Amino acid sequence: MSLTLSNLHATVAGKEILRGISLTVASGEVHAVMGPNGSGKSTLAYAVMGHPGVKILRSKSTILINDKNIIDLPTEERAKAGLFLALQNPIAVPGVSVLNLLRTAYQELHTAKHGGPPDTTHNPLLSRRWLASGISILEFTSMVKKYARALHIDESLLSRSVHDGFSGGEKKKIEMLTALVLSPKFAIFDEIDTGLDVDALKIVAKGIGALVKKGTGVIIITHYRRILKYIHPDVVHVLVNGNIVKSGSANLANILEEKGYAEYQ
Repeated sequence: MSLTLSNLHATVAGKEILRGISLTVASGEVHAVMGPNGSGKSTLAYAVMGHPGVKILRSKSTILINDKNIIDLPTEERAKAGLFLALQNPIAVPGVSVLNLLRTAYQELHTAKHGGPPDTTHNPLLSRRWLASGISILEFTSMVKKYARALHIDESLLSRSVHDGFSGGEKKKIEMLTALVLSPKFAIFDEIDTGLDVDALKIVAKGIGALVKKGTGVIIITHYRRILKYIHPDVVHVLVNGNIVKSGSANLANILEEKGYAEYQ
């Protein structure tokens, strides 16, 4: 399975930001997209996910999952097709607990079909509310808590409103938890390393590694090499002024750390 961007052009508020980006990420691969501020890295993530503020030039651009062009799909349908975006600055959602958000999102992706396996929930009220196939509500909750422990997330955060009053590190860990629970085909992490101390950085990198082992193709968007010390990229792309100006092996990140982006600007 592959995610392929071909000649991706996009504008924000009428200004051209992406100027013909092409890349292909296969299942289980890790691609790092690096570049200076204002180069279009976050716009690239938003364009792939279908953010309404990013206008894609459809006459030139394609976004394929395998052979299916998803460029006309709204964000929620792209998510159902297997895409996931961990935001650089996730917003708070007061009144919606982390566990309820995860449960609802999981059910949307794994809705039980008529005639599927029976629900094994013992509580009749919970059973009527649980629509996901292949797993009970109790098994789902156990899975969430297992991943939370692996990410060193205090279990009390699961019952709190999403990102409401969370520290920067807690927000990034919750984004990582969401990715692990939903297990997408392709995940984009937009500067997930920002604001993390070394210990949290290692934990998040370990989570990305677990996704990759399950077959998720990953795009890591970052300024610096920090997270790439703990998760080995198969390909590194240099994005400058809306174009990928160079692609190479993991060693390219070391060169960028040493020399910066001056020669590409």
